[in-house]
Amino acid sequence: MMMGAIVRAMALTLMRDRGALMMTFVLPPVLFILFAAVFAGTGGESSAIKIAAARTTEAPSATAFLTALGHASDNDLILVTPEEVRAQVADGRADVGLVVRGDVAAATDRPPLLVITDPARNVAAALLSARIQRVFTDDLPGLAIRRVAAQIQVLVGAFSPEQTSRLEQSIARAPELVAGGGAELMERQPLTRRRSEPGVSYYAGAIAMLFLLFSAVQGAGSLVDERRSGVFDRIVMSRGGVLALVGGKLAFLILQGLALSAVLFAVAQIVYGVNVLPNFWTFAAVAVAASAAAAGIALPLAAVSRTRQQAQTLSTFAVLLLSAVGGSMVPRFLMPEWLQQAGVLTPTAWGIEAFQGALWRGEGMATLAPSLLILLGWAAAGAAVTLWFIRRQVRLA
Repeated sequence: MMMGAIVRAMALTLMRDRGALMMTFVLPPVLFILFAAVFAGTGGESSAIKIAAARTTEAPSATAFLTALGHASDNDLILVTPEEVRAQVADGRADVGLVVRGDVAAATDRPPLLVITDPARNVAAALLSARIQRVFTDDLPGLAIRRVAAQIQVLVGAFSPEQTSRLEQSIARAPELVAGGGAELMERQPLTRRRSEPGVSYYAGAIAMLFLLFSAVQGAGSLVDERRSGVFDRIVMSRGGVLALVGGKLAFLILQGLALSAVLFAVAQIVYGVNVLPNFWTFAAVAVAASAAAAGIALPLAAVSRTRQQAQTLSTFAVLLLSAVGGSMVPRFLMPEWLQQAGVLTPTAWGIEAFQGALWRGEGMATLAPSLLILLGWAAAGAAVTLWFIRRQVRLA
């Protein structure tokens, strides 16, 4: 009897706590769907990659090859000039570059395909290499056979008329006879970077954004405690009022974020050689903007929460959502296209891109300005929402 009463009392408590209901019945399936979508798109086969492509040869096979490669649904191929290929890969507009510099259907003294890679996106280069092989196997098997035949003739001499005739018959039946042999087709050329590992630079920014959000929501939670203890009322009635309250908390969260960033990136500099000191001022600007954006997320969540438990529930959901979609857990270019587009709406994506630009690509303030302005915009919007909501609470009290 007593056990039944305890079960009933706990059930009633759960039903009255909207935050607990959300954490128990809403948050798990939503996060499952989100993470399933994120990680299902990272297997390689369905990951769309952006390719900046050009050609320096007039061979017909080059046109046929680029056309077939561009028609694949998992390739976003943009034709540019050869000079722009490297620039687009360097500044992140393209995941990988490709230059067709020779006849892909003939024997050449060097690989006819030059793949320009950013070491920070080596996965994209591997995906492109696999898809190039797929194009030759599935779409243009005749070109592959012609190339192998031309290379054999270089080694053993010209074919006889009978051999040439049989070769032409095989080319006509290429989809049935294709095989995966052949000599070197591609050459990889990585962009020259500094000594640090690109993956380390990326995940330093990704982890920084994740824990900037966690630390900000933890610090902003004091707003809930102050409201329940009565400290909130005394601060609101004092000189400066609501504006001083929100401004003070925003300033503290930014300073807290700077301290967190300093510790994290000091370890990255010392252990992995991430280029923090050579890019100190751009790094500092990004750290300030990212910390402010995290505060802009945390303060409204604390303002709308009535209890510490509600604040923790909302904060956990928001941090996991923004981190997963924004790229803190998996690089965005490996996600499905719709999630890549959704990631642009998160401060996490802009923060990671800004840290990557400052520390890996060595970008200046002018190049980083769009990312910094968006991060600061999140901070301003969050502070404005917090001010409005607290003033509304004060009027209704």
